[in-house]
Amino acid sequence: MRRITSLLVIACCLIIPTYALADEDLAYDLGSRAAEVGMDLLKFEAGDGNILALTNAGHAVIKGKTTERALTGLSQKSGLFNGDNNLFQVNRPNWKPLWFYFYNKKSGMAAYMEPDSEFLSMSAEERASLSADKAFSQVSLIVADLDAMLASPNDGNITFNKKKFGGNEFSLIGISNSWAAGADYDFMNAAAFHDHLCPGINSGYLIIKYVAKNLPITNAAAETYIDIGCPNWCKEDAFQMIWDSTPGKNSMFVMALSPEDEKILTAKYGTRPAGIIIRWNDGTKTGKGLALGFDFDIVSEEIGVADWTGPAWAPKLIQDIGMMEYTDRPEAVVTTLKEFDVDEPLLTKLKTAGNNPYKVLGMM
Repeated sequence: MRRITSLLVIACCLIIPTYALADEDLAYDLGSRAAEVGMDLLKFEAGDGNILALTNAGHAVIKGKTTERALTGLSQKSGLFNGDNNLFQVNRPNWKPLWFYFYNKKSGMAAYMEPDSEFLSMSAEERASLSADKAFSQVSLIVADLDAMLASPNDGNITFNKKKFGGNEFSLIGISNSWAAGADYDFMNAAAFHDHLCPGINSGYLIIKYVAKNLPITNAAAETYIDIGCPNWCKEDAFQMIWDSTPGKNSMFVMALSPEDEKILTAKYGTRPAGIIIRWNDGTKTGKGLALGFDFDIVSEEIGVADWTGPAWAPKLIQDIGMMEYTDRPEAVVTTLKEFDVDEPLLTKLKTAGNNPYKVLGMM
């Protein structure tokens, strides 16, 4: 009898924590259910190579807890993984609502969903009794292929005006169409970190490609890139993600350039100034620098959005996709305005707040 009692006690001890964990694992449940709904709406099987999943899971917080377990639930159900270049976390503030998005590049359809607040307050037992779709208050099934949207702009107007993707329309349509067009993994990471794709993040990626050709790292143990971000724009986020150039590591120094000074430089060099990149050797305390320019006018004209008269939501998305064509020839839009040697005194002047780095280099 004692033995039976002991076994019952052990069984109870096992059951109680298991139930508690199930109740705690709300994020996993949401990720799994989102995948199930997405698979049903977009008609795909687990591991389908035509599918991309985007979510802010891990960044969003529910009931005081982070939501990274939603990624596990989503992957295990859908067969989509970050390592396979078909699942990405899109950066968002932790107070923004959790959402899930699936895109089928073959059909051009996308499914978007946000959790229902009542579902979030249910126990694990109550949740288990409901079908997967009952976890979500907003579920949208919309055409997200850019070509199809341009062919039927009124539908696109509804998608944006009615916020069919919870206000994330520009972000999700841009990222997913670039992915469908063959965007590289590092580019996708930069876009997800920036929280959307735009011509600015594209320009940063092209600058990275240009610098790799013209100022390559030759000593990985000692060298790094330092960004003098003047003027600064979205390009800096690409540098942070791909080069690990960050303010906290003293490898990114961002400062404004006055409109007057920008006009002077643009008139003198025939292109917009795009900041200064330095390849710095921390061992020798020396480096090489490039003052760069970026020609957005060429991009706009060649892609056909310079005099755009179509729907307001379209030109930046068109430019996002079109700029991918420059990846193998960044020199078509990125130019070197000045090349120079760097020592510690010059580096200090270039990165010091209040200094105009172009005046320090004698370019103005």
